[in-house]
Amino acid sequence: MRKEMQKTGFYWQPLGGNNPDQISGHCYQYTVVCIKNRKKLSTTILVDLGKYDNHQALGIHNSVAAVPDIRALLSDKENPPKALLITHSHPDHLNGIIHYLRAGYTLPTIYAGKYTFMILFDLLREYHIPGKNWPKFRVIEANKSLEIGLFKIDVLAASHTCFDCFGFLIKGKGLCVYHTGDMKMDQSTCFRPSTNIPKLRETAPEIDYVVADFYGINNDGLAIREIDTYLQLVKIIKLQKKKRKVFIPVYPTHPEMYLIAFMAALKCRKNVVFYGNLDFFTYLKMIIEYGISFEAMAGERIKVLYSHNEEDLQELQNNYVVIGTYNEIPDVFDLSSKSCYAIITAATYFNPLKGQLNLHNIQFATVEKFPELQGYGHGFWGDIELLNDIMARHPVFIPTHCPVFMIDDVRELASYCRVKLISDTPKNNQIYKLSKNKAELVSNMTAKWLVAIPSSSDGVDFVEVWQKPTSGLGFLKRTISRRRAQKRFKAFLIKRKRSSYDAN
Repeated sequence: MRKEMQKTGFYWQPLGGNNPDQISGHCYQYTVVCIKNRKKLSTTILVDLGKYDNHQALGIHNSVAAVPDIRALLSDKENPPKALLITHSHPDHLNGIIHYLRAGYTLPTIYAGKYTFMILFDLLREYHIPGKNWPKFRVIEANKSLEIGLFKIDVLAASHTCFDCFGFLIKGKGLCVYHTGDMKMDQSTCFRPSTNIPKLRETAPEIDYVVADFYGINNDGLAIREIDTYLQLVKIIKLQKKKRKVFIPVYPTHPEMYLIAFMAALKCRKNVVFYGNLDFFTYLKMIIEYGISFEAMAGERIKVLYSHNEEDLQELQNNYVVIGTYNEIPDVFDLSSKSCYAIITAATYFNPLKGQLNLHNIQFATVEKFPELQGYGHGFWGDIELLNDIMARHPVFIPTHCPVFMIDDVRELASYCRVKLISDTPKNNQIYKLSKNKAELVSNMTAKWLVAIPSSSDGVDFVEVWQKPTSGLGFLKRTISRRRAQKRFKAFLIKRKRSSYDAN
């Protein structure tokens, strides 16, 4: 155990996810140390073990991934982690597991939802990891409780973009931390429970800290509701002629968009053709295995095709919607400006498809014109305000899933909105001792990433890389710069001050 955690207390450490300017590779450590019957007892758990999306920017030749460095924890004979809890199935929260196993490490028991394990098992098979090397698995469900060593953990549903997304109420040594996972406050989620606001209201008096998803704070108001995405899709599809094909590409790891697009087509009595790459059909297969039957939903109203056979398509007489993940459209769909229309549901991911549509002079709707089309799995700044209001005690928020600079720059806005932020902006590998009165920084060591490169034995070797800023080389180049974030936060603040002035 680290020397900084030898004293009794409740400790929190971000190992990935509080990066200088990136927002992936999530992993968080919780440790409780106490004295019982004159004996020192301790329990450590981990929440999430993801991969770092922008591993190429770390400069290691032939890299296939990068993961947070938890080697010291895994080799700690005094206090090894007793559990690894997974909030949801996205790669930046899950796929680090694969690379640690490929590198020959033994992981603690993994606790996750049914759908998350479906994704994980598929990855284990894809990477040919022998069953004897698999860790133990325990399926968990929302509204259930766990006891792991000195921790009691309540599992809460969270509104995100896939099934079995969870937040955790982590209780130990008289403290309660709400670890939100990726979430928004949207209550209109389809085919899965939404963020458990009633439980949060009930538990609010106990919650001291919120380890919060701050991904979307550079957007004002509440995150786009899934019902609004659905209604916008219906509205656009209805404007198209009956014998007109509509193409709706969807992001591969977001099954809620598969379902929303399908329900919109069903509402408009448009037949559905599922088409896409291997990734898409892998996720589609899992959605069906999870228990979703598109045929049952379709009934006698529309036809559902899982292939694009020319004869089957002709029977649909151009009255269909193509749902899938694709950046090209094959000739069998017979592209023409009169018979086709497209609805692009992501800002940049489908840029090559936009080029192809322009080449054929086919009109398309975009999220720039219709923001509701994007859908969103993360709360905006308004979601943080609402979560804070629900918890009348106003616990201390510990931001994660957000570039460090953005947390620094949102502080003035947060103060005005009475959102109490932790006094220091957390960075990977720092250790905080949490108490009722303060969050004390007890260790300030720089973090490392472990870059995975293929080895000759079908596994990977890890290369250490000190954490460093990588702006302009990856994610931020495609999203938001520091200057733009500062301007937005200033605009949000002015808007609230004006509203307060007008109200008075």
